[in-house]
Amino acid sequence: MCGRYVITITLDELRAIFGEFPDRPNLQPSWNAAPTQNLPVIRAGGSGEPRLSLVRWGLVPHWSRDGPAKTKPLINARCETAAEKPTFRQALSRRRALIPANGFYEWSKTEEGKQPWYITRADGAPMVFAGLWERWGEGASKVDSFAILTAEANNDIAHLHHRCPVMIAPQDYSAWLDRENDPQPFLKVEPDGVLTARKVSNAVNAVRNDRAELLDEVE
Repeated sequence: MCGRYVITITLDELRAIFGEFPDRPNLQPSWNAAPTQNLPVIRAGGSGEPRLSLVRWGLVPHWSRDGPAKTKPLINARCETAAEKPTFRQALSRRRALIPANGFYEWSKTEEGKQPWYITRADGAPMVFAGLWERWGEGASKVDSFAILTAEANNDIAHLHHRCPVMIAPQDYSAWLDRENDPQPFLKVEPDGVLTARKVSNAVNAVRNDRAELLDEVE
């Protein structure tokens, strides 16, 4: 699964990655992005163009009676079963998103407790996760929310966790967002050698800690 990630990519950098868009949300860097926070997401506009907005992490189905305040946030969706699950099926078909990130965290179990690891692309390039989004409510009560699709982890990080975010390749950004395309060909495991991990401070374990030093490697 993916329960925390890092997103410090600037507005100009996002335009370089996804192409021009008119949106200028107030982006704040986060070295410890967590569920229920509003985070940058790329979705398709009315003409298929990329649009950037801040969206709540933790998908709330549009048919939920209780809404975001009382619904457990669904932060991940298994790519193998999303098309079969009522919670994710329609979003996978019609409401796909791109989630930019610098990297994400996973944890290993040790005698001293949970040890966080920071995972990035080995080539240093940004990550772009495959996402789904939903809209709950109307008018002033409207809330947009997203989940990150996950697949089996490759051998780079399987010793830390058996799941990994699905990553969309740059040449596939527009195709992934296009609801006319079958999503299944994009839902695949990363080849071995793409990812690298380093051990970082257990300060990551507390969501209140959000600073660049969280990424420093520890012994």
